[in-house]
Amino acid sequence: MQLYAPQTAPLQTIFIGGGTPSILSAKSLERLFADIKKYFQIFPNTEITVECNPGTVDGEKLSVMRDAGVNRLSFGLQAMQNEILRQLGRIHTVKEFLHSYQLAREFGFDNINIDLIFALPEQTMEAWQHTLRETISLEPEHISAYDLVMEESTPFYEWWKSGELVLPSENTEADMFQWTIETLTSHGYTHYEICNFARPNREVKHNLVYWNNQEYVGLGVGACGYVNGIRYTNIRGILPYIEALRQHKKPISETESLTRHAEKAETFMLALRKREGICLADYEQRFGEKVDVAFGNAIKKWTDLELLEENGTHLRLTQRGLFLANEVFVELL
Repeated sequence: MQLYAPQTAPLQTIFIGGGTPSILSAKSLERLFADIKKYFQIFPNTEITVECNPGTVDGEKLSVMRDAGVNRLSFGLQAMQNEILRQLGRIHTVKEFLHSYQLAREFGFDNINIDLIFALPEQTMEAWQHTLRETISLEPEHISAYDLVMEESTPFYEWWKSGELVLPSENTEADMFQWTIETLTSHGYTHYEICNFARPNREVKHNLVYWNNQEYVGLGVGACGYVNGIRYTNIRGILPYIEALRQHKKPISETESLTRHAEKAETFMLALRKREGICLADYEQRFGEKVDVAFGNAIKKWTDLELLEENGTHLRLTQRGLFLANEVFVELL
């Protein structure tokens, strides 16, 4: 914080997550927030989110977070079936999640997100519907519903490649996604990003920084940041990270200076994740040219295939395009 604060503007959002920050003791959380306030300028309306693993929060920690100004919590539930949670390697049960969620409400948190995953191994449509219905009944302000992504070098990926994991078919996955959109919107949630749904005025401000390809400071082991057109990744090893700080050096392991075209492509692609799409005027103001100068051929291709549509002010994915978004994104990059 000392190293970055002098060059950092007042913070509009703070997101403490990745890993399990709620595993910290109440005393450590208190120290963390005290230092944030010591080094950075924060507004009264700054959105401050903490990711919480069910089963790792208690009244003392929630009290510290509330008193420190945390105004948004994000619980990683994933599923409402204990057997699925065990298969995912989660450390909590459904009962522990429900207890943590209710406790957060009792401590006055009125902006809570619940993370869910669909298209899990051997997950049926009925199981997913049960998870989503039970989640809706809790009336969270925000729900993130992601489909499972198989990442290389993970146990799931190896099991899947060897045929030990049975995943839902692509059609079932699409049906799950379609049902999710229809169900959440019918219950008053706005579908404002591919995987994110919010009550009115409860969209997560922090993630909009990413989707608008704006700058952010990443602090912590393995964290990523984007400052002055340079993307950086911090040292992933805890001991060498600490050693760099002892030498009063920014603990950065990798940097990438984005080319102008890469910045355009990422800005276009990330904005398409939002349901409103990319604002054509904002893009032109940022880059001094219309979006079709760099991406005209791709835009025509995906528009002709009815995956993109323009409404005069924005270019966005169609309803069909939501299901094939990665195909569009890959070509842009």
